[in-house]
Amino acid sequence: MKIGLNMGQNASQAPKGGVPEAQILAAKKGDWAAKEQLAAAFLPILKSLAEKHASEPSKINRFVDAGKEGLFIAARKYKPSMGADRFQVFALDYIQARMDRLAGGGFLSGLFGK
Repeated sequence: MKIGLNMGQNASQAPKGGVPEAQILAAKKGDWAAKEQLAAAFLPILKSLAEKHASEPSKINRFVDAGKEGLFIAARKYKPSMGADRFQVFALDYIQARMDRLAGGGFLSGLFGK
């Protein structure tokens, strides 16, 4: 299931002003405090995506956790030449992929629905 970038009722769910590059780089190096801050910045997006993926309300936390895994993978693969302002879009692909994996979907189910 592909979900557009406008994930909530309004655009206020996106991290305001993006995520600072220093925070992304610290998370890339394994700094737990930076990872927690990164997860907190993306939590509204993660919750919104999790609610759309979960078939039952009891599974939302699993999808949020899967989204965090994807977020941290994106931080590890982040290259400073991309620019921190593009990190959100870059990270959404990894977040989506992890949630799709948990849901049992794959590439084709992402394109054509479940």
